[in-house]
Amino acid sequence: MEKFEINILGCGSAVPTMRHGTSAQLVNIHEKLFLVDCGEGTQTQIWKSGIRVTNMNHIFISHAHGDHFFGLVPFVSSLTLMLSRTDDLHLWVPFDLEEPLRHDFQHYCQLSFKLIIHPFDTSRKTLLYEDKEMKVETIPLSHGIPCCGFLFCEKPKLPVLLPDKCRAYGIPQRELGKIKNGAGWMMEDGTVIPNSELTTPSDFMPRRYAYCSDTAYNPQMIPQIEGVNLLYHEATFISADEMLAVKYAHSTAAQAATIARDANVEKLAIGHYSLRYNDEKPLLAEAKTIFPNTEACQEGMTISL
Repeated sequence: MEKFEINILGCGSAVPTMRHGTSAQLVNIHEKLFLVDCGEGTQTQIWKSGIRVTNMNHIFISHAHGDHFFGLVPFVSSLTLMLSRTDDLHLWVPFDLEEPLRHDFQHYCQLSFKLIIHPFDTSRKTLLYEDKEMKVETIPLSHGIPCCGFLFCEKPKLPVLLPDKCRAYGIPQRELGKIKNGAGWMMEDGTVIPNSELTTPSDFMPRRYAYCSDTAYNPQMIPQIEGVNLLYHEATFISADEMLAVKYAHSTAAQAATIARDANVEKLAIGHYSLRYNDEKPLLAEAKTIFPNTEACQEGMTISL
C-alpha cells in the first residue's frame, strides 16, 4: 500500500524545552510531503530526522501563536542556504498572518525560489489543496484567535477494468483509459454497455488524517472528522486543570478522547502538552479511560495509517 504516515517533529506547547519541541509535523502521502505547523526549532528536528524535504511543496500553518509558526522564516530561509531550492513553495496561512510574514520574508530572506502565500479564512471549511490522489481542507476550531486544523484525505481509486468483458465487447486498447475513468461503450448497433458492466469497484479504502491543533472542547468538528483513521488532537491539560483549559481555550486529555470517541475515529494521538507536567503518563492514562486506542506523541515518532 502507498505510504501515508505522520512524522512528529514537535508536540509540546508554548516554548521548546529539553523534552519537547513546539508544534510541527511532516505528513507523507504517496511520497508527497506536507509540513503542518512550524514551531521554533522545526528545521533542527527535520535535519535530525533524516527526512529529505526536497519533495515538500506545501506548508500549512494553523494559527498565529508563536509556538506554531516561529520556526517558519528560518526554515524557509534554510531551504535556499542548505538545499539551493528552486521549486515553488506554497505557504497556507490564516488571513491575520499574511502581512506579518510577507514583511519578514521580504526583509530577512533572499530566496532562490518563488514563495506563494495563500491566506485563508479559518472560520469555515475550505478546500486548500487537491490533486488526483488526495486533498487537504481546513477544520474550523475554537481557540480565541483565528485557528483551524487540517484534514488530509486520500481519494478513492478508479474502478478496476474487467479485461474479459472489455475483450468480449471488442473495446480497442486505446479506449480503455476512458472506460477506467467512467465511460460506457457504444456498440456498432447503438447498444450502450454501461461502465458498471466493464469495471468493478476498487477495494482500496481511502485513508483520512485529521490534525486538530489548539482548540477548546469543540464538538462542532465531529461531523467533519467522523470515522477518520487517525485524529491528532491537542491535550494540553489534565481534567484537574480544566479551568486553565477554559481560560486559554485549550482541551484536556479527557476532552480530546471524548471527541475521538464521539467521532468514532480509529485511533487518537494526543500532543501539545503543557509545560507544567513532567511527563505525559497522566494525560495518556486520562485519555485511555475514555478512548483506549490512544497514543501519546513523542518527537521522532512516525505513525502509519
